[in-house]
Amino acid sequence: MANMTATIGLIGIGNLGFAIAQNLLGTGYRVVGYRRTMMEKFIAAGGEAGASPRDVTEKADMVLTSLPSREALHEVFSGPEGILSAGRDGLDVFELSTVSLKEKLVVRDAAEAAGVTMVDCTISGNPVYIAARNAAIFVGGDRGAFERWATVLRDITDKVTWMGPFGAGRIAKFVALYLVATHTLAAAEALELATRAGLDRAAMFQAIAGSNASSAMFESRGALMVDRDYEGYDSDKRRESKARAAAGEVPNRGMANRSRQIGRMAKLAAALGGNYPLLDTMNRTYAAAVEAEFGVYDIAEVFEYLMEGREATAEIADVLQLLDQMDAAVER
Repeated sequence: MANMTATIGLIGIGNLGFAIAQNLLGTGYRVVGYRRTMMEKFIAAGGEAGASPRDVTEKADMVLTSLPSREALHEVFSGPEGILSAGRDGLDVFELSTVSLKEKLVVRDAAEAAGVTMVDCTISGNPVYIAARNAAIFVGGDRGAFERWATVLRDITDKVTWMGPFGAGRIAKFVALYLVATHTLAAAEALELATRAGLDRAAMFQAIAGSNASSAMFESRGALMVDRDYEGYDSDKRRESKARAAAGEVPNRGMANRSRQIGRMAKLAAALGGNYPLLDTMNRTYAAAVEAEFGVYDIAEVFEYLMEGREATAEIADVLQLLDQMDAAVER
């Protein structure tokens, strides 16, 4: 029944969930959603508010969940007004939350006992990438459920791939993170080189963007490095950091969170064997940047760590002279 006449249930309408809802509504689906508070924006976009996870489940042909914590995951599935209380034998639920595999497996087993198929989905990308339809969804679990609803998933974003058994998408996200962090660091080093060589950083960015030398990270995070303004990249992080600062708490450190993930990835790679020179260097660099207290909002702030917080430049004439000297040495 994966067509635009299907009713899609969406439980958890934060920034990511709302971006998902907008894409589905824009494609023509009926979307019934639930969030404990602040449903006005979702309703204004054309969504229908459900009274509870159970109410959404009773009205939907399939359900998507995008939740903030393991507590929310258990409550939404197994609570008194949860998904499983609806008694929907044969229902497919696609779980997109960033919680531990251990917690998801507990919920999956409870769902299976109730006749509900829970499929694990891992997203690489934030609401900006969902809105632009270039986030990636890695799917793990029941392949039949995936094939039944692949069209719906691809109406959220273009890149949706079944990766294997339940949890396989989490491994795929590590690979995606490897590339995101590597491309971000490469962009930072390239723009550092341009800046220190006396080139106009904005002109260099424009010259590379859209060319065969570019990357998605260069074009998104490189733009932040050009302006050296990172605060607005992720509105969730900005609000959380400001709220913590107002309460006298340590702000959310976006790079610290990523650095921990990169550290875990490095440990996984070491356990698997093989050679990962870029990963090893990247792991040390991001960890050092965090230690130096860079990166409140995003890993793009690794540029500030490399630049040591300064706008250091050379005169282009001096750089050209250095190149001449290098050329002369080669000729000799």
